[in-house]
Amino acid sequence: MRLRLQDVTKSFGENSVLRGVTFEVGPGEVVALAGENGAGKSTLTRVISGAHQPDSGQVVIDDEPVTFKNPQAAMARGIEVIYQEFRQNLFPHLTVAENIHVLDRERRFGRLLVSRQRMAREARSALAALGMDDIDVLRPVGTLGVAQQQMVEIAKATSHDLRLLILDEPTAALDERESQQLFEQIRRLRAEGVSIVYISHRLDEIFELADRIVVLRDGLVALDSPTASTGPAQIVAAMVGSTVDNFYPKERNTGDQVVLRVRGAGSGSAFQGIDLDVRAGEVLGVGGVVGCGRSSLLRALFGLEPLTTGTVEVDGSPVPLRRIQDAIDSRIAYVTPDRQAEGLCPDLSVEANISLATLRRYTGPADLVRRDREREACGEVMSRLRVRTASREAAMTSLSGGNQQKALFAKWVLAGPRVLLLDEPTRGVDVGAKTEIYRIINQLTADGVAVVLVSSDLPELVAMSDRAVVMRQGRLVAEMAGDRLSEQSVLEHALVGAA
Repeated sequence: MRLRLQDVTKSFGENSVLRGVTFEVGPGEVVALAGENGAGKSTLTRVISGAHQPDSGQVVIDDEPVTFKNPQAAMARGIEVIYQEFRQNLFPHLTVAENIHVLDRERRFGRLLVSRQRMAREARSALAALGMDDIDVLRPVGTLGVAQQQMVEIAKATSHDLRLLILDEPTAALDERESQQLFEQIRRLRAEGVSIVYISHRLDEIFELADRIVVLRDGLVALDSPTASTGPAQIVAAMVGSTVDNFYPKERNTGDQVVLRVRGAGSGSAFQGIDLDVRAGEVLGVGGVVGCGRSSLLRALFGLEPLTTGTVEVDGSPVPLRRIQDAIDSRIAYVTPDRQAEGLCPDLSVEANISLATLRRYTGPADLVRRDREREACGEVMSRLRVRTASREAAMTSLSGGNQQKALFAKWVLAGPRVLLLDEPTRGVDVGAKTEIYRIINQLTADGVAVVLVSSDLPELVAMSDRAVVMRQGRLVAEMAGDRLSEQSVLEHALVGAA
């Protein structure tokens, strides 16, 4: 057996995170590890990789009990982890090749300048195996997009002598094509005898890849079952302790009033000639592969990227969009796909994060913040959106990923938006948090908010959208609704354009 966990426990102070976890991973086996945020998945990963020491129990590798003092000791035994916040492990100013071989550059390539040629050659080979041979390995990794950085991190892990690979939400930043390339690499590694623990909230990925499914709930194994004999309802029930009857709740009455009107919008080479009408209470989905311009469009509509041509109106009034404040003043809100880097201030309190966009409302004489008014407003919106925290004064980092995402929504709900731009709003959150976010979207549309939704999760995009458009190479190539709106139709137009 490649990996065996036996009654592993781990506590932090009085918080018992792992309470006796036991399961196994065989050579050449893919085991999906599922569970809600806070179930213990991340802590268990850090125990396996040597970042945390278990309080009790055993970690056994190749039938030998081990105690890794640090992650480097685990890596020496062929254990690699790619965390969800993978960019923390990349050096933005180093080249792609240097990042891939940063841990053993001197050991494998020596100190001479000429060795960089070999380093670049092997980096190209590692990326080519992932189908990403178009990435320039001499380019600083910080200049790459999120999806390409993710593939570099995966190439870095697979370039070593692997025995066990742990992947934490590896497709969160990838589109359908890139995800399939990753899946091909996982299957190749499995065929070579590498053991894989695959952590994902996406049930379709779990059923496509995994040989077995392990679900954690409250630090215990709630399910350990072969994939072939397990259904989605069993996984959800094991994760949340009950069934989720309507995973994609959609109850809307779209009005006739056009809230957001976009005409001839363009931004350099990112996108051109975009015309959109989004009505009150409507969710307009925007499909397409990564790099098609859909994220740049949302960023431009919020003033984060330049809108070089075209016009934007909200409720019939022109929006200049010279800066972000223009969008906010026009009641346009934007939920970024990268809440850590762009959406939240992790070291500030939950309350401070939620009131950040509306702080002027609570400012009194001498620009002093009226804390009583701030607390009242934040308390109401946190209750409405069910943001769970021990204290509103707690640091944002103390919240689970799902509650951080709901807090990000709360910041903009408090601003009273007329237009809500959502870019990958459920990325990296668990099943329970997803249903909460869908409920929030429905609350907002019931209030007449116009929503624009970008999502790489095709089931989510199709199920939550009243109407969808597809972008390809910076242009709109299709619009669909009703029976014409399906996962297959979105993907076909995204890959080959309009028929």
